[in-house]
Amino acid sequence: MAFSNILHSPDEDSSVLAADGGVRLQTLVFIRWLAVLGQAFALLLVHWFLEYKLPIIPAALLVLASAILNVLVSISYRSTARLSDRGAIFYLFYDALQLTGLLYLTGGLTNPFALLFLVPVTISATSLSLKGTIFLGLTTIAGISFLALYHYPLPLPEGEITLSKTYVFAIWAALVLGTLFLSSYAWRISSDSRRMTEALTAARFALSKEQQLSAVGGIAAAAAHELGTPLNTILLISEELTREFPDGSNYAEDAHLLHDQARKCAEVLKQLSTKPDTDRFLQKDAHHNYLPLQSLIALVIEKQSLEGANIETLAEGDLTTQPKMFATPELLYGLGNLISNAAEFAQEKVTITLSWTDKKVEAIIRDDGKGFSDEILDRLGEPYTSSRAGRGGMGLGVFISNMLIKHTGGTISFGNSRKGGAKVVVEWSRARLEKSDPYL
Repeated sequence: MAFSNILHSPDEDSSVLAADGGVRLQTLVFIRWLAVLGQAFALLLVHWFLEYKLPIIPAALLVLASAILNVLVSISYRSTARLSDRGAIFYLFYDALQLTGLLYLTGGLTNPFALLFLVPVTISATSLSLKGTIFLGLTTIAGISFLALYHYPLPLPEGEITLSKTYVFAIWAALVLGTLFLSSYAWRISSDSRRMTEALTAARFALSKEQQLSAVGGIAAAAAHELGTPLNTILLISEELTREFPDGSNYAEDAHLLHDQARKCAEVLKQLSTKPDTDRFLQKDAHHNYLPLQSLIALVIEKQSLEGANIETLAEGDLTTQPKMFATPELLYGLGNLISNAAEFAQEKVTITLSWTDKKVEAIIRDDGKGFSDEILDRLGEPYTSSRAGRGGMGLGVFISNMLIKHTGGTISFGNSRKGGAKVVVEWSRARLEKSDPYL
């Protein structure tokens, strides 16, 4: 196998949201240079200045091997290259073996630098896959156990302190437990961080897509408005031309064709200017985007292509005092995910109950399905938590809705109705929801 193939796996995951994307090669190269300089300095200090007799030649060869390998890697790859998970594990595996060799020559676990065994497995736990971390953890424990039994004695002068076997065993136990605890802790923290980062990336992607659709709708409406006047002029002139040219003349057929095509263009522009998808908050005319709560829910249902589903909207309150709000992408996508999820798991019907007071606005989404399972009810809203057992995809829909609704100033709570089925309660401050500027 070629050197480059060892470090770069052909099966490297190219997904944007891949959790185990390896590490930047330059980072590992930099860390190894620090290790090489530290090891060389320690050997020089102990052997020549403190005059402790070490097997300096084999120890120096091990340090030199790391330096040569670092030079080869730096020459072979660009500074921006990233190692695959397998390549990074191989890289750190060598570091663990090299450290084992150095400690074998310099006192084993009685050497204070045995603590450095925790470095490779910690790097793996924070950046690499669980399998790779387990492999490096086992390698580290094997190296620690080997050094507890076999090593050159620490080159202390006569009369200096002598470490008992009990103390060496205590060091072994501390390093093994430290390896297990630190790698487990670092893996859990970094795993949660990666999951949250991936979920936030998915939320930003979904919102960006919705904003792009909003922008396209606004451009379409603006184009329909701007083209309307010249197109009406073309229609008027083409109609006059059809009357001017007598039937059978050379230009009568062209005049009729021109008028028909202009009329079709006018019909297309009329559809663009009246289609609900073009009524976006990016338009300057407020009546296109500042909608009553019921109209907003109707628009959400239409955008989610749920018109055929059995969805009932109930309003509890005076319709003349119902809140109005901008149909922002956050509201459209956040509510759309929740309603679509309810429609997917409902057996027959979804009920959306809207209520409002002077201080708050509430939307309750109920379905008559099986409801949320007890084991995940408390974790809903976290990334990669599927809202219904045995169904659905990655569990990001509820998380994205939660993030978007929070961005609008609202809160979401999940539960099950007494009569069965899931219940999602979305609540806003009315003053925050009825803002005068959609960008605030």
